[in-house]
Amino acid sequence: FLSFFPISLTQLSPEERRLLDSIAWPETPRLPVPISLNTTSDPAHSTFTILLVRAGGQWHVGDELEALIQIGDFQGRPKQFGGDFLVARLHDRTLSAGVAGRVVDHLNGSYTAVFPLLWEGRAQVEVTLVHPSEAITVLRRLNREHPDRVEFKSVFRSGSVFETMVCNICLPQNQPLCNYTDLHTGEPWFCNKPKNLSCDTRIKHYKGHVSQNLMATEETLFESIYLLTM
Repeated sequence: FLSFFPISLTQLSPEERRLLDSIAWPETPRLPVPISLNTTSDPAHSTFTILLVRAGGQWHVGDELEALIQIGDFQGRPKQFGGDFLVARLHDRTLSAGVAGRVVDHLNGSYTAVFPLLWEGRAQVEVTLVHPSEAITVLRRLNREHPDRVEFKSVFRSGSVFETMVCNICLPQNQPLCNYTDLHTGEPWFCNKPKNLSCDTRIKHYKGHVSQNLMATEETLFESIYLLTM
């Protein structure tokens, strides 16, 4: 679950703006209604190729290994835009060794995964298509329209009196709230104030109901996680 708390960009310093720009997700496509899976990312029509060492020869510990990933759709056509959520790793199960790769989105349906080589021996490259770019479009809509779709709750207790209240980063301001915003980071967090207990009696926190809020056919975009290995 990803959510956000709206802030004004005028509050950001130049360094904070650069950091925000560096982690900004690429633009993803507008979805037709109804959604057609034929044009969405399909791992069966996607490939990746390990690029040869620039100077030839062999890789050595301390070098970087690069893999070029090309995403295709269900009709076998190369995708023309980026935004897919890919996770790449290099691992050797016999050594219980592994390292995450850095994925570079070229914004044209191709990606480069870069891995530091940290041990000597064999290794396997694994690329996971967690979400297609079309699913990211849906997640962006959900974050914008339903930022509180995951319900969190806290239990308050004093003696034999218990109360359970709803919590989130943003709650209606027309009722009393307990403010648990982090004083060091400014990260906001609020709970509805118990009727008979004080805010400092909170003893437990947990996740409650999750509202999907998905439109027709959008669920199919989140049904599976796919692996490509070499």
